[in-house]
Amino acid sequence: MSALAEFWAAHEIWRDPLIASIIAGGLLGFLGVYVVLRRTVFVSAALTQLSTLGLIASLLVEEQLGVEAEHASVQLAVSIVFSVAGALILGALHSGRRLPAEAGVGMCYVLAGAFVVLGANRLIHAAHDLNSMVFGNAVAVPLSDVIVLLAVTGICVTVHLLFRKELVFVSFDRETAEAVGLQAPLWNGLLFFTIGLAIPVAARALGALPVFAFLTIPAAAALLMARGLQGAFALATVIGLASATGGYLVSWFWQIPTGATMVALAGLFALPGALLRRR
Repeated sequence: MSALAEFWAAHEIWRDPLIASIIAGGLLGFLGVYVVLRRTVFVSAALTQLSTLGLIASLLVEEQLGVEAEHASVQLAVSIVFSVAGALILGALHSGRRLPAEAGVGMCYVLAGAFVVLGANRLIHAAHDLNSMVFGNAVAVPLSDVIVLLAVTGICVTVHLLFRKELVFVSFDRETAEAVGLQAPLWNGLLFFTIGLAIPVAARALGALPVFAFLTIPAAAALLMARGLQGAFALATVIGLASATGGYLVSWFWQIPTGATMVALAGLFALPGALLRRR
């Protein structure tokens, strides 16, 4: 009882981070169904790298200008620009015919990773911000980040509610969609835009490692258990919510890293589906 009493007494500390974790987990779980079924898992990895690169670029500029690294809104804005631009480019590659999409994704991932390493090596005063970004540290999320995450989630949900049929049609039956007159590049671009928009704000709250995990594991678990596409979307969202919430609470009470705990819990949710499919 004492542990619970202490937990409730500290609600002002964990309230905003927990809300951010719940929102991000659900949003990424939903978008992950597209990522997994379209076989673009490494696109999410590339965009996560680009988001981290955007953070490093903003931190390097701040250090060069002699400004203290406290401008979280500027850092987040730069991360969003890097991620969305990369998402649109990769979306165009997936719509093209001349160059295999995997080649573009691989180049983007490797080059972004190389620049992340080079940029991180130049950081002096803000290395701790980068560490939280990469490995996940959802224990201290400011209210401003929660508001931005809510706004981005609202945009993504609105887009997917209004254009659900088109996005699903183009994603999973492109040839037929084009035959009936749908512009596949346009809808691909819109889908990748929502993914590129969600990644940096979620990474700001959870860290890049949990973001990549939540874009793959909940969707994979849901697809193993659900019988229909609509059920897979709903179940993946629930698994993302549960993994983020449970992971945060477990990490709080056990005093272990938050991001890694969320990822491990998400992995546990994949076990029942794997066992059922095996049987």
